Amino acid sequence: MKIAIPVNDLLTLYKHNPLTAPKFAIYDIESVNNEVYFSLHSILENKLSKHKNHLFSTQEIMCSCDLKDKNDLLHKCEHYSLLELIGDCSYLLADRYCENTKKSMKQGGVILFRIPTIINKLEIAIKNFLIGGSIANKIKHIHHAS
Repeated sequence: MKIAIPVNDLLTLYKHNPLTAPKFAIYDIESVNNEVYFSLHSILENKLSKHKNHLFSTQEIMCSCDLKDKNDLLHKCEHYSLLELIGDCSYLLADRYCENTKKSMKQGGVILFRIPTIINKLEIAIKNFLIGGSIANKIKHIHHAS
């Protein structure tokens, strides 16, 4: 299984709207003999973020677009561009996300998993996902594969 996590240019957890994240860390998660391993698969650059030169509005960054923006076709299409980037992942882990992100991910078969706001490290976010996920009752140990 693959998961996507929004990261900033320093490759630390990006805590705002995933649509505005500069990059995404893609992790592979494997289960072998009741043990779970995760490893970094790739870092993907968010082409929309690069195209906009990181010039998103505060509303977009904070997931607080008004009703006009939420219903704007171009704005909706921007959210679907995220599927182009992470569509082969099973999950998107994010601290916050807007309704349009939620709708576009659901349409593309990517399940959103909310990272608790108090978590600030990628490794802890992944472990929280693994423990909180449905596989938690089947595993004995979680190992970092690198």
